Amino acid sequence: MAAYQIVFNVFLYFTEGLIIFYYANSFLKHKYNTKITIIGISLSHLLLFGIYYANNTILNFIALFVIYCLIFSLLYECRFFTALFNSALLLAIMGTSEWCVIFITSLFLKKDFYAYQESIPLQMFDIALSKLAYYLICLILIRIFSKKKVNTQNKSGFWKLMIMPVASVFALFVFRYISLETLLSNTANILCSVASLCLLISNIIVFFIYEHSINNASELYELKAVKQKQEIEKQYFDILEQNNKDLKIFTHDIKNHLEQISNLTDNTEIRTYISKLYGTVNQYNNVALSGNKTLDVIINKYNTLCTNKNIEITFNVKTANLIDIDNTDLSTILNNALDNAVESAEQSSEKKISVDIYTKKLFEIIKIQNSCDRAPITANKKLLTSKKEKTLHGFGIESIERTINHYDGLFDWSYNESNKVFEITIAIPKIE
Repeated sequence: MAAYQIVFNVFLYFTEGLIIFYYANSFLKHKYNTKITIIGISLSHLLLFGIYYANNTILNFIALFVIYCLIFSLLYECRFFTALFNSALLLAIMGTSEWCVIFITSLFLKKDFYAYQESIPLQMFDIALSKLAYYLICLILIRIFSKKKVNTQNKSGFWKLMIMPVASVFALFVFRYISLETLLSNTANILCSVASLCLLISNIIVFFIYEHSINNASELYELKAVKQKQEIEKQYFDILEQNNKDLKIFTHDIKNHLEQISNLTDNTEIRTYISKLYGTVNQYNNVALSGNKTLDVIINKYNTLCTNKNIEITFNVKTANLIDIDNTDLSTILNNALDNAVESAEQSSEKKISVDIYTKKLFEIIKIQNSCDRAPITANKKLLTSKKEKTLHGFGIESIERTINHYDGLFDWSYNESNKVFEITIAIPKIE
């Protein structure tokens, strides 16, 4: 076997590894980091490359199926039958692509179906062409069935980018035609084979770069949206805090006035009436519940908000007031969590929310429960937004988790189907 054919096959298996990596990442969440995943796929395809030289079609097919199943099962979070299905699907696409390419090229070029067996360059052209067709079909499946959030502009850009693999298929077809109709030198055949392989690899790399840029743009958009929300919340809290201060001063003055009026009369009914007013006004003077200014502002905000929405909300601040958490981070955690709770409770029949903040061993615990008539929408154990504008919402939970991770904290959620109660639990290590 010619040395350049061995090199060609090495790069061909490398491209197959890239294709399955791209395919699996589009549908599944990998168990390990990207580096470990790539190493695992590379080693498995190195093994496949060795088995290929046994020159046994059945053995190659079985090895491909087993290795693909292992890749899906060991490197990605998926069930065994999901791994079987995806492995069988990819093998079916791969086999169909190879057969169709040989059949169509033989039909259009009016050559025998097995003509490729007589020439190594023809084999390389057909293999490169079939792999490109295989990759093209995988791209279409990914774009149609992948659950990743892609906005309209990105979808449009993807389909425009499809011009490249389609043009590459045509170019490889032309290479094969030239190699059949013209007697090329060995050097020319090698150069054409290398060009075919470069076209295949460049297509894969271009789409990798495209997806990477889309992911970066999505992350920047998310960070920008979170930052804007935090700035708005900060401005709102500044205003709310000032209003609370003004309310304290006002209620303090009103109490003094009521006491003065009560002292100026001997009428029992007037004194009783003033006493009742005094008790009512005194409620507005006790706006601080925890000793943490930011926490108090948040409590008062959602007390007022829930009252306006006819939602029963209770705060139970026992042995923790979260004073060690940065004000901005505390605002991010509680506002996002309570916004979701209010939205869910408002649409439920019970309309109840309870917030418990307490210390347990070495952790400060935030437990928020809210009535929720429908089970939350999830994907890969992740909570998803139920709002129609997916690109404008869904950052709340991610923002909470990112902030909690900064403190090496824990985040968990559960849904009780029988009681129709959704619960999130946040545990943040105490700072000694």
